[in-house]
Amino acid sequence: MKKILPILLVLFCIAGCKKEKQGNYSETITKGEKWGIKIGSSHAEVYTQLQKAGPSLDFQHVAIFGHKPYSSPESLGQLLPYYYALTIYNNTGTLDRVVLLFSGDKVQQIATGGGLTTPVSKWPENVADDIAIKVDDPVAGLTAKLIKIHQLPAYTAYGFVLSDKPLNKPYDPDMNNHDDWQFGFSDFVSASISGSSTVTLHFKAGKLESIDHDYREGQIFN
Repeated sequence: MKKILPILLVLFCIAGCKKEKQGNYSETITKGEKWGIKIGSSHAEVYTQLQKAGPSLDFQHVAIFGHKPYSSPESLGQLLPYYYALTIYNNTGTLDRVVLLFSGDKVQQIATGGGLTTPVSKWPENVADDIAIKVDDPVAGLTAKLIKIHQLPAYTAYGFVLSDKPLNKPYDPDMNNHDDWQFGFSDFVSASISGSSTVTLHFKAGKLESIDHDYREGQIFN
């Protein structure tokens, strides 16, 4: 009986540990690593680690907290080639926005509208072709066109918002200035339950300080 008791205690401990990680839970990692993302890494090193983790966890973008709307095209600088989309918006009076989607180094799609958007071949439609942004325009030349558009009286109040950071594009050095990143991914627990993870990365003094992982399970309805 004395030999059986330690074995039972070990089994209870194992069962307790497994139960702790079932269902909904939250955890904070401050040492070591998780998914290959290592505590103490620099911003650029973490980005490389995310590029490696993305395919296995099935996520393609990372959100950069602190990317606030830009008030002018000049403030975008050379950032556009690092991202997959730019939203140009005017929220004075009636909401109006333009979404530019990039593929490779060109404009793939232009969509305009308020709540719902409609694809167009160029924007603004009522300006000369040498100023308007058109499908297949090179992304590298967009800032120059945006500056000219922003100088027109009808568009001086427009702001600019970058998309999340796509992992298939090079590291954006401006990410060194933002200490909170976030990404998410999902997986199937069973045929009827899916698990969803939200992961927030916190940097301090140029190094990854902690990883917050929030996991939630939900019913799959067919």
